[in-house]
Amino acid sequence: MLYSLFMHSAQAYIQTLATIKMKKEIEIKHLKEQAELFKEMIHAISASEIGFSELTSVIGPILTLNEETIRSVILLAENNHNRDLIILSRPFLESVINVGFICAEEDKAVISSKKYAYQKGYRDLFRGIELNNFKIKSGFSDYIDEFEKAAPKAMKEALSDFTTKKGREVMSWTPETTKKKLETIGMKYGEYVNGLLSFAFFSIYRDVSEIIHNSYYGVRIYLGMQQKDMSSFKNAEEAAKYFGDHQEKLATLIIQQINISINAILNIISQKFLIESTKLIFEKSNQKLLDYTDEIK
Repeated sequence: MLYSLFMHSAQAYIQTLATIKMKKEIEIKHLKEQAELFKEMIHAISASEIGFSELTSVIGPILTLNEETIRSVILLAENNHNRDLIILSRPFLESVINVGFICAEEDKAVISSKKYAYQKGYRDLFRGIELNNFKIKSGFSDYIDEFEKAAPKAMKEALSDFTTKKGREVMSWTPETTKKKLETIGMKYGEYVNGLLSFAFFSIYRDVSEIIHNSYYGVRIYLGMQQKDMSSFKNAEEAAKYFGDHQEKLATLIIQQINISINAILNIISQKFLIESTKLIFEKSNQKLLDYTDEIK
């Protein structure tokens, strides 16, 4: 049943969403349940439980901050701040994808993450900006030559790794696109994970980016203007109801996608850390998702 709901093509999935009885209250309830399991999983792979590892030293903080994002989404959803909860879904999904990709690529991605952070912090000591002859600069920028002379070999190597041949800073910790990261995750962790994250990516990534940047297209997508001929409304009350319903449905869909993304990352972690605690947490998450599909049929 779960497979049949989530493993359709994107088009068939959207058609399914149009017919199932999605309710925001149900989505919030299940998000709260998945959020608790997400928190349990963070603890299950913490240093206090399994000891220190380079992998968990990177993904642990990322997961912890994402747990806070989930809590924020719940608060926003319960208070009908739909636009802001939709906006938070994008960094949430980015974080899930990054953790999945780091788990899939292992040492290579861990080292890249740490080197990127290392050299980025160094570069930020000398940041500056100039706009129409208005300049802002760090006080350290006057001493950059001294810093460069004193920089350890590891720093120089990290700077070199994230500098182009033309001397420009590389602005991403990995060269892979988000789509490529998803492909890597899917190849490593299987069709189920691939399907869930593909749906979340399809539902969130493109349009929510527009909403975040508040482009006119993003405004139209969120408000519901993109899907409706404005001249077709009989009166202001009809228009207000349509737009309100649209925003509620969009927020409900986004909460659902966050739910399935949590299940996907719990699956990934349970595969990566083959211990009883991670297995049990994922099994609980799966059962909650099965209960959810029964509830919305």
